[in-house]
Amino acid sequence: MADMYAIFGLLILFGLSYPALLTVWWLLFPDKVERARIKITEKPKKSFGLGLLYSLAAAIPAVILFTLPSQFTQVLGWIWLVIVLASASLGAAGIVAELALRINWKNDGSYLSLGAFLRGAAFWELASLFPIIGWLLIIPLGTITALGSAVPAIIGKNNPADQNDKAS
Repeated sequence: MADMYAIFGLLILFGLSYPALLTVWWLLFPDKVERARIKITEKPKKSFGLGLLYSLAAAIPAVILFTLPSQFTQVLGWIWLVIVLASASLGAAGIVAELALRINWKNDGSYLSLGAFLRGAAFWELASLFPIIGWLLIIPLGTITALGSAVPAIIGKNNPADQNDKAS
């Protein structure tokens, strides 16, 4: 019985931690999350295509590092995997930011931005938990698209128009 409580407690903690992770990305790196949001909303097919390309490019070193017999290279493989998934989660924060804007738009701006973002994160997480559709469509397609929008947002430079806005 104690094992069931432990598993249930872990599931609850994981369920609370994902929206918290997305919110931390949104609060710590608002410009990068906003760039990822814009890339996803303006060119979703391009974000998905780039995500496929980045996924394949990330898989090759991961497979090589995991198949080498040295424990050091396997640790490097795990570090590489964490970096790639952290990048994808930053892109997922961009998806959730767009959901938050749409939630606020549907409710005539009645939510604070943090409340709308947390609601969007909860909806995104609950959609991914839906059996079959969430597991086989939302999670893989969303992760690939998020990665495709996050990598350019992370390594991209600010647009000159953005710098002019900051100088004003």
